[in-house]
Amino acid sequence: MEILENCDGLPLAIKVIGGLLSTRYPSEHEWKSVLNKPAWSLTGLPPELDNRLYLSYEDLSPQIKQCFLYCSLFPKGKEIIGDVVTRMWISEGFIQPLDGSSIISHEYGFEEMAIEYYRELIKRNLIQPTKGYGLTGNRCTMHDVVRTFAEYMAREESLVVVVGREQAATGMHVRRLSIEQTVSVLDWGILQRRESLRTLIINSRVSFHLPGDSLSSFSSLRVLYIWSADSNRLVPSLSMLKHLRYLHLKETDISWLPDDIQKMKFLLYISLGNCKKLCYLPGSIIKLVHLRSLDIDGSNVSVIPKGFGELTNLRSLYGFPVHVDMDASNSWCSLQELEPLSQLRKLTLYGLEKVHDSWMVEKAMISSKRHLGYLELNYSASGHTIGTGGGEAEQQQQQSVTKEVLEKLCPPTCLESFILKGGYVGRQLPYWMCAPASADLKSLRYLWLENLPCCTQLPDGLCCLPSLELLTIIDAPAIKRIGPQFQASSSVVARGSDASTSAPFPKLRNLQLVGLCEWEEWEWNDCEEHMDVETAIAMPCLGTVQIKNCKLSCLPPGLASSKRHALRELNLYKLTNLTHVENIPSVVELDVFDCPELKRISGLPTLQKIRIVRCTKLEVLEGVAALDSLGLHNTTMDTLPEYMRAVNPRYLELVCNKKLYESSSSPGSSEWDKISHIGKHKIACLED
Repeated sequence: MEILENCDGLPLAIKVIGGLLSTRYPSEHEWKSVLNKPAWSLTGLPPELDNRLYLSYEDLSPQIKQCFLYCSLFPKGKEIIGDVVTRMWISEGFIQPLDGSSIISHEYGFEEMAIEYYRELIKRNLIQPTKGYGLTGNRCTMHDVVRTFAEYMAREESLVVVVGREQAATGMHVRRLSIEQTVSVLDWGILQRRESLRTLIINSRVSFHLPGDSLSSFSSLRVLYIWSADSNRLVPSLSMLKHLRYLHLKETDISWLPDDIQKMKFLLYISLGNCKKLCYLPGSIIKLVHLRSLDIDGSNVSVIPKGFGELTNLRSLYGFPVHVDMDASNSWCSLQELEPLSQLRKLTLYGLEKVHDSWMVEKAMISSKRHLGYLELNYSASGHTIGTGGGEAEQQQQQSVTKEVLEKLCPPTCLESFILKGGYVGRQLPYWMCAPASADLKSLRYLWLENLPCCTQLPDGLCCLPSLELLTIIDAPAIKRIGPQFQASSSVVARGSDASTSAPFPKLRNLQLVGLCEWEEWEWNDCEEHMDVETAIAMPCLGTVQIKNCKLSCLPPGLASSKRHALRELNLYKLTNLTHVENIPSVVELDVFDCPELKRISGLPTLQKIRIVRCTKLEVLEGVAALDSLGLHNTTMDTLPEYMRAVNPRYLELVCNKKLYESSSSPGSSEWDKISHIGKHKIACLED
């Protein structure tokens, strides 16, 4: 309580000090040591800086202090992406192994160590995960007050340039310079005078005046991050950056890389994602033997230089284009050159529809990559003939080959994230997603299946995945029914488990079923009278459900089980046949959008927030005693629904047409009596 008093009721101070305390053993002695730190009464800081932040900062190790201050280089409002900032830390030399070994040869992976530092900053609330990335924390923001503090502490070596401060870049001996996007055009000549720079981050367009404008003056540069439409002019001078470790030209206009790129022999990370004009990689790239990550995802690179398998230090490879050519004399590599890349942690493949023989992918040895945590497989819909005039026999053959190829791409048991996108035309998903084989994927936490045009049923083995936390299925138009085996059949419970105590989907937290446009039936009825233990219920940890664009007329009883305590958020969008939402005891937030047949919402005793958008037939809203916020959006109604009299939220947001706005927005108007008992209103007029 004394520590809390010292926080003066400020939420940020409480969060930051709470983060610090979370690193301490919970004893009176440990907490008093925090209370007695002199930083509580430190003098000499500018008045806008908070002593509580300094206390948390001083508690960091020297290495994590460097990493924390580095985060201030990302401009206000710009997300800090975990994979980006941790690689920058490594490139700057902030991440050093305890045994003092070389950054190049150390096998453990500096990425893992950097991620631990990143998570430590999240734990201490010095950076905050963006909503939607709570599981991975891969995207974060920094509170403005924390950023101001970090910029002050790093002021001797780092500078963020904003509008009106461009000349400041010439007046300081800075080692790290970040140009905000709000700077409309920056003079390249100003930058070239900063010869001591180790990090250069440009989020603004740069004005080039002389033919000789280049990167040649930045001989000490370790990190180069550029977002600029004029980046292609800098490519000829890239190979002059002899000490560069991190090259990030993502979403720029570059169309090539220098043929002598091998001169940049210390390069660890190359990020060229979404460089649409980039069509090839130089053959000399295979000489960058220390390279740990290559990202060409979203570029137009269609082939990879032969000998790519020599890059055995690669940890991440995004956007690898599948090339099928039986001619051994060609100069391009194919899938089998992935076989030596045993250190891969993350892998993205494109163009799998080009593979016509499963032995080709078998040679890639995906299942033997014992460090692989992320695998993304992409098909190109344009490469398929399904439904475009091919004969039935030809279509069946293609479906069979597609399934065989995916079978051979069976991932290792260490996999944590699997994504299948682009148009897999198989009628069934591979055996390793089905019981009992699926139970071997004991580490899988995130599963995303998108664009399955011919798949007629979901594999029953998904419920056996013991660590699965997020499941997303998008655009599977051939699925009409989801049966009980999907989430509750005891016959498919993981091998070696007791069927009476094992929960299907034991750790699933987030379920998204989107674009199953012909889906009409979801059979799921947990038999509660036979349940003796809490774990017997399917999906016991389920907290968020989103269902969009299907023909379900009702939600399954299993979803509304009285034993389901974790379900807090339910989002229902474009359920064209849905008639009612009833008796789901734990839901706190409910969205119902574009459900034209919905007539009744009732029996939601813990519901606090509801948004009802374009549900024109809704007549009943009751059994919502805890309701705090009601959003009602419908520009076609001329009068407020009668159920408004019976609900008593603290806050109402109404979006309606002009006629209803005029009749409900002030005391004495014809519809006012239906909402006069609600304390706070926000009424907006929006015509169709």
